[in-house]
Amino acid sequence: MSTGTYARVRSALAVNSVLVAFIAIYVSIVAVSFAAVWTTESRLPFPAGNLTSYWLESEVIGIAMYLAWVALPRPHRMRYALETVLPIGLCLYGVDAAGLAATLWFNLDAKTFQMPFGSLTGIGLFLGGSFAGWFLGRYLGGLAASSRLRREAASSLRSAWFAETSPDGSWRRATGITTGLIMLPLILLAQAMSWAYSPGSLLPTQLLIVGAWAFTIVVGDHATISITDAAVRVRTRLLSNNMGWSVSLSEIESAQAIAARPEALNFDRSRCVLRTGPALEIRTVAGGRYTVSLDEAAKAVAVIEALRSGA
Repeated sequence: MSTGTYARVRSALAVNSVLVAFIAIYVSIVAVSFAAVWTTESRLPFPAGNLTSYWLESEVIGIAMYLAWVALPRPHRMRYALETVLPIGLCLYGVDAAGLAATLWFNLDAKTFQMPFGSLTGIGLFLGGSFAGWFLGRYLGGLAASSRLRREAASSLRSAWFAETSPDGSWRRATGITTGLIMLPLILLAQAMSWAYSPGSLLPTQLLIVGAWAFTIVVGDHATISITDAAVRVRTRLLSNNMGWSVSLSEIESAQAIAARPEALNFDRSRCVLRTGPALEIRTVAGGRYTVSLDEAAKAVAVIEALRSGA
């Protein structure tokens, strides 16, 4: 490898630290998977051992597919890898990890082989694993996008103004109530369907549900606000592009700084309120209203007005 090529690779990895984290996740989970299979192989029925080998091979193939996608020539390759391939890759990887976990869970010390996807528990693990992988991928992709927008704003490229906002205690309480009311019935339903926590029970599914709830509350969402000469864009990190909003400058009727607070059981996509306090509110000519928590709301209003007036 030439010095120039090495410098470019090193620069790419330095800028995209999330990619390094993704590779570390892959390597660590593969190591854990192989260790789990080697440790429990003697306690599994013969067909189960063959199936666990299949899941391990799928994990290795998943890494190869991800690296191949990244290697394909295209503009903004690293952005595509982090914001598109990363969630897809982790979603597929979550299916493989769930399949391996289900095979071990169902067949540990069993006399006859049990298919991991032949029961409600197995299906729940597969779906939970895929969602958990996709969710983590979207979070890391959103984190990478925030870093990119911050760099662009600092160098005055594409972004005229950029800011970030994080949640406070009021958001955690409101989100805890909202997600808790959704997940508690799922946990109780799983409990009612499986009284004994034995191989094949719904305990792994319950742990996935509780883990997702705890991750949401403890880590918390974050929002990025990017103002360009074309639009005002808001992205949230937990679900990346699936949440947030974008309003063209030509559609804005008025922008103002207001006071807002998070509300429980509020699923309005145009309302991104992560803390109690100042917020930017935009009203469109079509009657729409968009809100985002922002300590520098007054400054954002001034930037929007300046861009609309052509300054």
